[in-house]
Amino acid sequence: MSSRVGELARRVLAGGAITPGEALYLLQMEGLERYDLFHWANRIRCAFMGERVHLCGIASARTALCGEDCAFCAQSSRYCTGVEPQVSGVEALLEAAVRAGAAGVDSFGIVTSGGVVTDEEIERLRPVFEKLAESGQPGCCGCLGCLTEEQARRLYSMGVRRYNHNLETSREFFGRVVTTHSYEQRLATVRAAQAAGMQVCCGGILGMGEGLEDRVSLAFELRELGVDSVPVNFLHAVKGTPLGEQPALRPLEALASVAMLRFVLPDRQIKVAGGRTSVLRDMQSWMFYAGASSAMVGDYLTTRGRALSEDFAMLSDLEVRGPESGRA
Repeated sequence: MSSRVGELARRVLAGGAITPGEALYLLQMEGLERYDLFHWANRIRCAFMGERVHLCGIASARTALCGEDCAFCAQSSRYCTGVEPQVSGVEALLEAAVRAGAAGVDSFGIVTSGGVVTDEEIERLRPVFEKLAESGQPGCCGCLGCLTEEQARRLYSMGVRRYNHNLETSREFFGRVVTTHSYEQRLATVRAAQAAGMQVCCGGILGMGEGLEDRVSLAFELRELGVDSVPVNFLHAVKGTPLGEQPALRPLEALASVAMLRFVLPDRQIKVAGGRTSVLRDMQSWMFYAGASSAMVGDYLTTRGRALSEDFAMLSDLEVRGPESGRA
């Protein structure tokens, strides 16, 4: 086994931290060394997060007609992607959340398209957030775009205890992906949610053409922010978007990035989310061995996910769902 990766892992297991240069080294490992990386990432996951993995699901409250120019996004009105605009009603969202909770999902996110959420949209969704908060299962998460501090406090008062707002990529690469809003605006929303008392789910998308240094930069930005959960998305190239012809990551490269994040963020939830079926393919079960402690299940915003029955069969085979769930 690689002695250096073992040394770095033992430092993390003892409560220490690795440097950006050391994180870059982890991403540069090749061949059989990668399996050493996965071994130690799994050891770190189990030590800090336990063996049980968490699951989350999402539903779109408003789809498409977004004015932002995010180069990866099928919902931007600037690109011809064939995604039809849709607004989901309160009852449909509640029914989706109830189904997810009954299936064994731990948290459920309500997502809207658009760069900035309006006060009117927050009020429209109030019954969803309040009823989910009252039921207590699954946990309620909002993903509504950029927030003001007052809006964040209002969402907290409705029972929203977690907010998702991804940085998408590194500060250095961001301008090549988005130009209609700034990196600082995204950071401000993360801080507004934290100031309101919410946990923050914040990560990015890998495979957009960024370098390994960009992935390391994102990881350390997230560590500096002190986010609670890190969704790791892999680009699912959508025809009609500027990244529509971007080649997909290879499975082992994608898993190595998950492992690097576990070394940098040993005690945070690391959630494999969008793109896992198309990028990881037959290696989906390896995401946990590579350090992930959470996964998104069900459908995504504009693409179909894997059947819940398949995911729960995988989790049962891996024996990574604790008895407290009762539904794995």
